[in-house]
Amino acid sequence: MRLQGFLYLIAAACLLGLGAVVTKLIAGLSDPLLVIFLALLMGGLFVALFLLAKRQSLSFTFSRSVWIDTLLLASLGTAFPLIILVFGIAKTSAVAGGFLLQLQGPVGVILACLLLREKFTWKQGGGIVLLMIGGMIVVLGEAQIISWQTNLQGSLLILLSTLGFGYSFIPAKRLSQQIDPLLVSALRLLLGACFTIPFLFFQSMPIKVSFSWSIFWILLFYGCANFGLAYIALQEGLRRLPAWASAAILQTMPLFTTAFAILLLHDTFTFIQIIGGFIAIVGGVIVVSGDAFPKRSAEVSGKNRTGNLVNTL
Repeated sequence: MRLQGFLYLIAAACLLGLGAVVTKLIAGLSDPLLVIFLALLMGGLFVALFLLAKRQSLSFTFSRSVWIDTLLLASLGTAFPLIILVFGIAKTSAVAGGFLLQLQGPVGVILACLLLREKFTWKQGGGIVLLMIGGMIVVLGEAQIISWQTNLQGSLLILLSTLGFGYSFIPAKRLSQQIDPLLVSALRLLLGACFTIPFLFFQSMPIKVSFSWSIFWILLFYGCANFGLAYIALQEGLRRLPAWASAAILQTMPLFTTAFAILLLHDTFTFIQIIGGFIAIVGGVIVVSGDAFPKRSAEVSGKNRTGNLVNTL
């Protein structure tokens, strides 16, 4: 179970890393918010069609707490962070943005320990630190000269989106113990697309549409892979590992982003990025090889309903 969870999360990190490269391919070709909406919609429809192909029941007779968790995951954990990220990344440098996004790992680990009462050993804690350090080295290695003279407003927006991405592990973990991962992913994406619609109508700049068939196929692949398959793999990983471990393992995403950028965009890599990748891999091995993966965490996540979470917030 532990190895399966690790492989699912590595697959999710790989797909999300590929999605970051695909984003560069379609950046500037259409309105960013429209791209997010279409990608979420396509990913959700892809998962829903897959559910229908498997002849699984699309039952929505959930309890009130499950619906609250689902809405929180789709809004605070998916749509809103993506929208905030769009506005923030345009007002700061790519290096600073990538560095700040790496903080979603620590946020996810801290919230999992506080809200889900998950625990890890000192050895696993060291692995988490190595994962995060390795990921940050890979991100910072993209710049020959690191400059922090960036727009403060953009950095704050990215930091806010990072909090949302880190928080998403909490409702996702709760739902992983109660609903089929495919259904969770479909609802997360389709509801997330619905939450982006008001922002499309009320944004200050007019929507720029300049699609071609090539852009359409790239966008279709982006929605199905980066959102559909990646979120399914993430939910499967969360079923098998604690939320803190899932958040830590996803810190390997910059490794895949860099690798795909080299393959598809012909980017170059530096020696320091190789070192960072090695450190992150060592950290991931330490995290999943620890002796303590408390079984109680799954039970606690099922008992701690979102009503208590809302009261806590």
